[in-house]
Amino acid sequence: MIRNSLMIFLGAALLLFQAGTAAAQDNADNIYSVQPKELTIADCGGCHKAHFGWLKDNGGRHQKVACWDCHEKFHLYNPLKNNYAEIMPKCSQCHELPHGSAEPVTQCLTCHSNPHQPLASLPDPEQLFPNCKLCHDAVAQELVAKPSKHTERRCSECHSKVHGRIPDCSECHQSHSPMVAMETPDCLKCHPVHTPLAISYPEDQAKELCAGCHGEIFTMLQASKAKHSALTCAKCHPTHGEIPPCSRCHGDAPHSPAIHQKFPVCLTCHSNPHDLKI
Repeated sequence: MIRNSLMIFLGAALLLFQAGTAAAQDNADNIYSVQPKELTIADCGGCHKAHFGWLKDNGGRHQKVACWDCHEKFHLYNPLKNNYAEIMPKCSQCHELPHGSAEPVTQCLTCHSNPHQPLASLPDPEQLFPNCKLCHDAVAQELVAKPSKHTERRCSECHSKVHGRIPDCSECHQSHSPMVAMETPDCLKCHPVHTPLAISYPEDQAKELCAGCHGEIFTMLQASKAKHSALTCAKCHPTHGEIPPCSRCHGDAPHSPAIHQKFPVCLTCHSNPHDLKI
């Protein structure tokens, strides 16, 4: 009797062990038997390596945005439904008409062809040219309001090769004066780049720079022994092209009243303010 009970117990234990082993084997074969974890950026990059690389290297402000912040729907594309447009995120989720409401600039992907590297994917400037003023309206207005040779140029002639490129002035222009080696910052002290004829300059601007256009006057002034030779051009000509009255510095009566009455115009005697020989 005891022997039979022991055999029954051992048999039941064996069956349980075999069942447990089979269940464990089933779980081992079931790759979905794990507890899923939240996705990470690295998980997305494991499959979408190109997109991960674009964002990592040239993502701009999009580098601060997680994949799922834009892709609220993913892994839902069905070629039978052709629902690509439906599941793709819209720029307007974050960007509300950043360049205005004109039709060409509301089609974001026309220019920003790859949203994973929005600035690095801009097309050649030559292709952008017809619509430049839609984003750069203030510049366009400057060019029209104060015409110069720059007004006649296409934007892409200066901003060439890649969108946003700032050229050196020396690519088109030589220095005013052989006495001065000019860099772009020197040019911009006097010439606003889009309105280059609206010339302004500091009072201490070197005379050698002015000599590039006014060489004869510069030579005359340098040879003069009068006090004017020690002044900068901008001291007397604070606005480009302005001819100042002598009284601005010398007052109304540097000579006796009799002299001024006889010669009311200073240049009657001082025929050239750059060479005050009488």
